[in-house]
Order: sequence, then structure tokens, then C-alpha cells
Amino acid sequence: MTGFEGETDQEFEERKKKEKVIEEVAAWIDTRVIAEMVADHLEQEGEEVTVESCKEAWLGTLENLGSGIGIARSCGEAAGL
Repeated sequence: MTGFEGETDQEFEERKKKEKVIEEVAAWIDTRVIAEMVADHLEQEGEEVTVESCKEAWLGTLENLGSGIGIARSCGEAAGL
């Protein structure tokens, strides 16, 4: 067995491919830009910019990210992107 118990060779290969994509995307994402956007948003909302307030705002964003990705993809497809 090459993967998890009960996992087929095809499932193992698909999982490994997905993991490789995730690693590449994670390396590509610029976390400084995200941090700047969070801090700028809090500042624009008149909130104090602290490490804790930025973390709270980012965690709130992550909770809603899945549906946001779906919406963004739908809008892009509708625009022909």
C-alpha cells in the first residue's frame, strides 16, 4: 500500500498531485500583502490596528473564504475570464 489504508493507487496519486499544487500556491501567496490589506481595512473602518484585531479580522475572513471563492469564480466565468 502506498498511501492511506484502503486508498487506491489512483487516489494516492491524486492526493499527492493536490498536495503539490497546495505547496506551490502557498509559496506564491504573499502574506505581507494580505496583512497590509487587513490592517488597511481596519484603519478605514476606524478600528484600532493591533496584532490581535488583525488576527480576528483575518480569522473572520477565513471563515467566509470558501463561499467567497465560489462567488469570485462565478463572477469571473460570467465575465468570460
